[in-house]
Amino acid sequence: MRNLLLIVLFILAVVLGKLIGIAVQGVPFLEWLGISASFGFPSVPIDLSVVTITFGILVNINVAQGILLLAAILIYSAIRIRD
Repeated sequence: MRNLLLIVLFILAVVLGKLIGIAVQGVPFLEWLGISASFGFPSVPIDLSVVTITFGILVNINVAQGILLLAAILIYSAIRIRD
C-alpha cells in the first residue's frame, strides 16, 4: 500500500510539474520554473533479422517537476513516520 502511495505521488508530481512549467512560460517572475534539462542516450536499434529491438531512454525534467518530486518524497516520509 505504501509503495502505491509513493508511485501515485511521483506521477502527480511529474504531471503537475509539467503543467506548471508550461503554464508559467509567459509570466516573467515565474519563468524559471519552466527551465528544463534533457539527459539520457538516444535510441539504438538492434536488428536480429527476425526482430528489431530498440533501446534508449531520454529524461526531460523541469524545475517545477524537481520541486514537486522533492515535496512528494517529503510528504511520503512524513506519512510513513505516522504509520
